Amino acid sequence: MTHKDKAGLPLSRRTFVNGIGLSIGGALFAPSPDTLASSVDPGYPPALTGMRGSQPGSFEAAHALVSGEQWRFRDSQEQYDLAVVGAGISGLAAAYVYRRDINPHARILILDNHDDFGGHARRNEMVVDGRTVLGFGGSMMMVEPTYYPEAVQDVIRELGIDVQRTSEFYNRSVFTKNGLTRGYFLDKEHYGRDYLAADRDGFGASLDGAPLSRETRQELQRLFADKVDYLHGKSRDERKHIVDTHSWHSYLQQYAGLGTQSLAFLHKWSHGVWAIGADALPAWVALLDGYPGFAGMDAGYELWDSADSSYTAADFYFPDGNASIARLLVNKLIPKVADANGMTDVVNATFQYAALDRQDQSVRLRLNSTVVGVRHVDEALQGPLHVEYVKGSEGWRVTAKQAIWAGYHAMLPHVCDDIPEAQKAALSSSVRAPFVYVTVAIRRWQSIAEAGVHRVYCPGSFYQTVMLTHPVSMGNHQYATSTDQPMVLHLQHVPLEPGLPPAAQFRAGRQRLLTTPLSEFEQNAKNQLARMFSAKGFDADRDIAGITVNRWAHGYAFSADPESGAVNWWPGMHADEQTPWITARSRVGNLAIAGSDAASNAMAEAAIEEAIRAVHSLREP
Repeated sequence: MTHKDKAGLPLSRRTFVNGIGLSIGGALFAPSPDTLASSVDPGYPPALTGMRGSQPGSFEAAHALVSGEQWRFRDSQEQYDLAVVGAGISGLAAAYVYRRDINPHARILILDNHDDFGGHARRNEMVVDGRTVLGFGGSMMMVEPTYYPEAVQDVIRELGIDVQRTSEFYNRSVFTKNGLTRGYFLDKEHYGRDYLAADRDGFGASLDGAPLSRETRQELQRLFADKVDYLHGKSRDERKHIVDTHSWHSYLQQYAGLGTQSLAFLHKWSHGVWAIGADALPAWVALLDGYPGFAGMDAGYELWDSADSSYTAADFYFPDGNASIARLLVNKLIPKVADANGMTDVVNATFQYAALDRQDQSVRLRLNSTVVGVRHVDEALQGPLHVEYVKGSEGWRVTAKQAIWAGYHAMLPHVCDDIPEAQKAALSSSVRAPFVYVTVAIRRWQSIAEAGVHRVYCPGSFYQTVMLTHPVSMGNHQYATSTDQPMVLHLQHVPLEPGLPPAAQFRAGRQRLLTTPLSEFEQNAKNQLARMFSAKGFDADRDIAGITVNRWAHGYAFSADPESGAVNWWPGMHADEQTPWITARSRVGNLAIAGSDAASNAMAEAAIEEAIRAVHSLREP
């Protein structure tokens, strides 16, 4: 089922990931000569393991700024036509579109606080037994790109990405020929014993041997059959009122009659897609996203019928997720950085990070640089801007005729005093959900294949999702079709505080995330995989070749209603007066505002669309 937005475009599976968008800490596993860890080039960030994402060194200056710290800035004497804050997909797209549409000879400086570009579109690269394996550290795919706005599709095509070729690269038969399906894992701490099951004969059948009470098995089988109308006899308006005023949890409890154990089983079902549990996910969002319990009921929302054969959109995957989009953008902006002519070349290209920030280039990308000040030189907000950043322990200043902010909205009020107070309040309404993607490289995957699963839901475990990486072969990168070849597993963890309002859960989870040591993520990964697959021969010490922990304290982009504090889960569903992100993204003098926060939407296409809008707003008087 799919809801349509105000433009009439399908929003089906607004699923950012559909269940799964620093210096190196101590390693849990000793490197062997044939693994990447023994020969990692510290100047090539995609190959670094350990704590990545929001790594130590990437957020301290921003936190210090919020706490009131000030720096003395040295003027670098650098002059640019455009300064871009943020080297995620939106910031990179803004630089690209600016040169395409405004000034093809523009001098541009892109600044980012991380040690790698791409934002959440992060590439994880390891070499195991002489074979390079790739994973995604965040943004994992392009969701239904044939429905992207035309301006976004133009950018995608100009990068050389042909989304019509998805079936050429995505080989699901790797799973089917090995008899792999989805499954679930119940842990002994919550269910009495460890239990892994594959859903070969449907979810209901696989529950028969599960360590659940008979009543719970029957409840879940009934729910997932999804044939019962739990609001039978109620009018359309009554149905809408119920799904609008209940969480998915309370709806299932009150109207579907689910008991405590069933509700606990379902609690993390929505973690991967929405980064929130069933206790705080609105029932109407669950309805629109096709979750069980609604039996196709009419509750006043426009739904797309999955039986409609005219709907043929497919997702598009790179082996490293949407990191390849970021890499293609960087290669367009700075051709000397890599030898790549299109989407298949970029997958295997090695980027020369030393070439990102050279004085003789018209576009420069400066990493490890946290922007802490953006202000117009002229109080009338009509002239150039000073952009101030901290790199290491030093403060620096550059000057730019125009600037684009493509970072977190909630940070901008602390960075720029030129912004009106009402707009600062709107920017501050932005909230981000924390999450962790862990990439685990294993030397072989016979044990997972023998277990019969390629994706596992783990309702009681630290990692609620464990999955084989997407079966994508592109260019010289070939997916491991043999089970004795190296493979990448992806694990997801969403830190939350059930019982609190969603925004409060995000903030509490973020604090916990930043204080959780690398060793805890690694040890949980090792222990959970061992408990899931050791019966099939998996040995964590022998089989795990490396772990990369992609920690995102500020993950999926949402916005909160300024009056009620309620999270705006689905941008197209809100009236204009409930859309603070529109006020937040207004141009201020020669500063334009992009980023996924500007759409309250963590999707890649939203990041690109907001970049285009921000760039074009700089044309206006």
